[in-house]
Amino acid sequence: MDLASIAILLLATIGPTRAAIVFVGMTKSADAELKRKIAIRTVFVSAIVCCIFVVLGSVILGALKISIPALLIAGGMILFAFALPMVIGEDKQKETDSPSPPPSIEIATYPLAVPLMASPQGLVAIVSIEATLPGISGTALLLGLVLGIMLVNVLFLLAAEKILSKVPPAALKVTLRIIGLLLCSLAVQLAIIGLQKLGVIAEQLT
Repeated sequence: MDLASIAILLLATIGPTRAAIVFVGMTKSADAELKRKIAIRTVFVSAIVCCIFVVLGSVILGALKISIPALLIAGGMILFAFALPMVIGEDKQKETDSPSPPPSIEIATYPLAVPLMASPQGLVAIVSIEATLPGISGTALLLGLVLGIMLVNVLFLLAAEKILSKVPPAALKVTLRIIGLLLCSLAVQLAIIGLQKLGVIAEQLT
């Protein structure tokens, strides 16, 4: 996978869109200061979780005796299952118009940070990508990409209410469809890499 593909995959799985939609709904009755605190804590917790998986991904695999090809194939399957509903239009969004509970800083950890921003699909993607980028330089590159996306996340959350209020629902749906299609393609590519490492298919495809 090239750098652009990795960035798109990470942005789709640990990016701000899903968390931002729920964030706006759950903080409707919060004041500006509380919204800012919740946004910052959400991204802070997500960054810690994701960075742990970047640095300790190989250790986790070794402790559980999971091979890299197995993780790549399983990760591709999970990512494909996650992305397919985005493409075919099975919208299963949480109801953001229902009455929100009293805003609390604790919602930053759950559900905003985990599982919405640091999503299970995102953590699988991180460990899978880390397996394809051996060496300290690869880990540093992935760590930089994750932190860069977290910077985008905090900026997006801080402006989420203004941004989402200006995006037509139809445009948002089309964007999600396109992201879903790209994510499906990247998920298949993960599985192909895993099969190549097992020797099931040729190393180079044209």
